[in-house]
Amino acid sequence: MSTVMSLAKQQGDSMQKRIWITWERQRRSIELAKKFNCKLFIVEYEGILKYPRSIRETWNILRSHKADILFVQNPSMILAAFACLYKFIYKTTLIVDRHTTFLLTRKYRNTPRIIIFKILHRFTIKHADLTIVTNSFLADLVTKLKGRPYVLPDKLPDLKQENTLSLKGQRNILLISSFGIDEPVKEAIEAMKHVKHDNTYLYITGNLKKLDTAVRSAASHNVIFTGYLSERDFIDMLFSVDVIMALSIADYTLLCGCYEAISAEKPLITSGKAVLKEYFKAALFVDNTPKDIAAGIDRALDDLSAIRENVAEFRSELQIDWEQQYDKLEEKLSSCK
Repeated sequence: MSTVMSLAKQQGDSMQKRIWITWERQRRSIELAKKFNCKLFIVEYEGILKYPRSIRETWNILRSHKADILFVQNPSMILAAFACLYKFIYKTTLIVDRHTTFLLTRKYRNTPRIIIFKILHRFTIKHADLTIVTNSFLADLVTKLKGRPYVLPDKLPDLKQENTLSLKGQRNILLISSFGIDEPVKEAIEAMKHVKHDNTYLYITGNLKKLDTAVRSAASHNVIFTGYLSERDFIDMLFSVDVIMALSIADYTLLCGCYEAISAEKPLITSGKAVLKEYFKAALFVDNTPKDIAAGIDRALDDLSAIRENVAEFRSELQIDWEQQYDKLEEKLSSCK
């Protein structure tokens, strides 16, 4: 099924018609669609008929709205490829917001699925009018494949607390997780056995069906699994904890959890990857090992007040820099017919 979110202001006939289509609910798409004054369509289907049903729904949206500028999110690669085919037939400017799908962190065998992926990977980069990426490393990859990149990190989300949650520890840490294969969740759980501050608890978000039972069973008493949280409960959790962690073994990914931590003005612990160090300068960086994660937690708890002040200042700087990057991109888009 599709969800239409009316995030755009009413547009006059003289203005560009902009729509944003995504096949998954993702904060980046929601925030950027709102900022770019797009009508956002979230097409969400599951099961064996996911792709044909999503393509049919997307075609109906495109046929009905005939946008001057079409934004699509990649992932899905299939959505991006379908949008390129649509662009060949109908006059529209195609912007692909591309993140995570570059196959950078693991070696893949040339199975039929991966071969098709690589073909579509090159096809979508070459034929999109613009490919938005989150950092300069990915922009260089797009350029090498004869694409036209533009670097625009995530917009800091506008988060508001409604409730202060009653948490178990004197100090509480939140690990933002989806239990993906690129997340060192096991190491974070083990780290809680080495934290020096007493009465400190770690809360871990995410659908527990995706977590290995053995990993969960090995957790100590000061690790609490929240399960999947609603948007409201998740935001309230961000503001209720003392420190937020977002960790990854991936080398070239800017994590949504990092943006959420900065938006909530909470001390941030994240992995010591080059792109994360370059962008989130106010964070505490750790190796993805239990002892170093524990040391990072202790450092954050040792100096909470000063770190909070630093994060608040950094949040303002980040917002100013982002708006400047956005304004430059908006100038490019405003000239499109």
